[in-house]
Amino acid sequence: MEESDRERLTDALLDTSRSLLAIAVATVSAGLREVTVVQHRVLVLLDRQGTLSVSAVAVQLGVDQSNASRHCTRLERLGLVTRTRAAHDGRAVDVAISAGGRRQVRTVQEARRREISHVVERLPEATVRDVVRGFEAFRDAAAVDVDDAGSGWLDRSAHPAG
Repeated sequence: MEESDRERLTDALLDTSRSLLAIAVATVSAGLREVTVVQHRVLVLLDRQGTLSVSAVAVQLGVDQSNASRHCTRLERLGLVTRTRAAHDGRAVDVAISAGGRRQVRTVQEARRREISHVVERLPEATVRDVVRGFEAFRDAAAVDVDDAGSGWLDRSAHPAG
């Protein structure tokens, strides 16, 4: 592949990421409760990883602990998470997604799937398999740079290309 092809691919992926991000942001409002994009991210983290401490939520979001605590407090008021004192440390607070929080995540996920499906339906049939293979290859190549929880980008120096 010529370097210009790699540049075109990079540009196409940047454009695609903008489109997907726009869908992701727009569909947060499809949930049963009104939450911010960051609060929805907290719900997704808890849905995927299970109970986390407020400190762990802060690290995953890249914010300070008081900011994460405010997000969790709001989500608790909405009935989307539960907060309890950690058994190992009475000063620490653990956060878990509630049944309502799981419904919220599923509702938004279904809305995103519908919106993406509308776009996919507009693709020419002859290109669908190639697009699938391309996205699967990108996903596999990117997996090297994503931490085990799938929540953040790793330091590239720890995983040199090659």
